[in-house]
Amino acid sequence: MSEQYRHLAVFIDNPGEGNFVWIVLESTGDPAVWLDLETGSESYPAWIEAFEAGNDALLAYVEDKNLGPIAEALGDEEEDT
Repeated sequence: MSEQYRHLAVFIDNPGEGNFVWIVLESTGDPAVWLDLETGSESYPAWIEAFEAGNDALLAYVEDKNLGPIAEALGDEEEDT
């Protein structure tokens, strides 16, 4: 089993004035393609508040905060069977 870092990011959207929401994204390996993993269920009046909440959500995807977002490399699950 090989491991690789997950390419995770937090994006803050502003669908209306004073209405900020966070989205956690993950790269698919193609730099132009990102998947939405999770979107916040509430909006925030300030960008920084949404950013902080989004970072908290992103950290929930990290098992070991000292190592970072490591996951099994794609395709390895099939090799183990």
